[in-house]
Amino acid sequence: MNESPYIFEVNQSNFATVVVENSQQVPVLVDFWADWCQPCRTLTPLLSKLVQEYRGGVILAKINADDEQALAQHFRVRSLPTVMIVWQGQIVDQMVGVQPESAYREAIARLQAAPPPGDPIMERVELLWERGRQEQAVELLRQALLKEATNVEWTVNLADKLLQLGQGDEARTLLQGLPEDERAKQPASGLLARLRFADLAQGSPELATLEATVRNDPTDLTARRQLAARYVLAGDYEAALEQFMDIMRRNPGFEDEAGRKGLIAIFEVLGNEDPLVSTYRRRMFSLLH
Repeated sequence: MNESPYIFEVNQSNFATVVVENSQQVPVLVDFWADWCQPCRTLTPLLSKLVQEYRGGVILAKINADDEQALAQHFRVRSLPTVMIVWQGQIVDQMVGVQPESAYREAIARLQAAPPPGDPIMERVELLWERGRQEQAVELLRQALLKEATNVEWTVNLADKLLQLGQGDEARTLLQGLPEDERAKQPASGLLARLRFADLAQGSPELATLEATVRNDPTDLTARRQLAARYVLAGDYEAALEQFMDIMRRNPGFEDEAGRKGLIAIFEVLGNEDPLVSTYRRRMFSLLH
């Protein structure tokens, strides 16, 4: 098994999970190679170095074209190495043969948004928030959106602030009003994932009660799932991840793959730069495959 948390050996059974699902969050380099292919041996260390440098901002999916002939035929691979870049479930670029490192960097850069310029509204909002004047910060954002209702950054930030204040219904309305492509991206996707945990925890016992329930009956996966949601809302993400891992180990198909889907939802909450995401994504794939 590959030691890097950003590099995966891919076959037909895990292609959808490794490539398609991950591509909703980060670009995925899909490298078709073979043992006999000398240029492939040149390309492998180049791509490995590249994905290590991005530290989760892009991942590498390696497909042995000899072992996975059905995949190679499906994607009409005619020459090795072939690198396809998959973004949000679609092939957006393809490079045949060994290209200069700059070519791969440029292809990745085209998919990564440039950092936004300084926003005086958000600077004032954050200053108020840091000084404990949360209601004023929220009102400032509300007033700003009255004048510029389509500003996605302000909308997402207002939803984030409302969620932190426990006003989940208004936060949900704001996020669901965003264009579909914006809802699918961070940070909106992470906030929506957090709202799903709030829904899951609603009406469930308190955290201490759920902890006692799980201690007394480790096989109670419903309680484990509720406990994981409570941990997320309390900000204890590692404890939540452990609960979903345990659900996967005990019953992968429980409640329509609640364990795996819970892990992915927490990944969305945390974002790809968080070290926990790298660690638990690797553990999840190891358990699945």
